[in-house]
Amino acid sequence: MKIPNSIGWSLDHKTLYFTHSTSRVILAYDYTAETGEITNGRPFYNHEGPGEPDGFKVDVEGNLWSAVYGESRVLKINTEGKLVGQIMFPAKCMTCPVFVGTELYVTSASGGRESEYAGDIFKFDVGVKGVEPFQFKIKEDISKTLKA
Repeated sequence: MKIPNSIGWSLDHKTLYFTHSTSRVILAYDYTAETGEITNGRPFYNHEGPGEPDGFKVDVEGNLWSAVYGESRVLKINTEGKLVGQIMFPAKCMTCPVFVGTELYVTSASGGRESEYAGDIFKFDVGVKGVEPFQFKIKEDISKTLKA
């Protein structure tokens, strides 16, 4: 595993989502909150573009909002793993979104190519709130389970 990234849960906390950036995939796993067990890893979203999925957050409708490093955009991915929308930004390397009310704040990085907006923070009202943080436990060493 070269660049493990974001981790999050479905609204019912029964599915754990995990971004593996260099493999360009967001994985889904069955998750049992009572025991912390993670099983049944499978691709949830395979990214087709040249960039890499980076950080993501989940909204109250269950959609993932995933920043794409190298493509100037944040993707809206529905609960079936389908791309249903996107927001374009003036910076190339979008890194990590966070919800503040219905506004999505997103950071950018330089990505080795300086630009006017590298390292900036952007906000965009997406009309839906993000989920509250979820306190979780993991049964075993997560690096053994979350492999792409």
